[in-house]
Amino acid sequence: MLHGYFDLPTFTFFDEKNIWAGSLYKYFNYRIVPLKRKADDEKQSELQVKVWYGLECIDKVSKFQAEFSEEFSPKGLDDCISRLTEEFEKFKLVRKELGY
Repeated sequence: MLHGYFDLPTFTFFDEKNIWAGSLYKYFNYRIVPLKRKADDEKQSELQVKVWYGLECIDKVSKFQAEFSEEFSPKGLDDCISRLTEEFEKFKLVRKELGY
């Protein structure tokens, strides 16, 4: 589904433990990883998001522009989209300075 800048799947995609990665303007990259915990696990289930700039794959990145987690729910996914939008707006302001 299209959410502003981001074309992301519905929460069901993440509920099935699938990872989503994408990019905008070629150099703004993001990855959403669902961490679905078992009921007896002390840690909460969450959606983890990482943002980085450039052409490198996530395995080659040493410094992320942003890292955050939201609750593991449809509302949490909406919150991820809001925060990703904020990060993308920051990128648009600095991309020319960075040569992107």
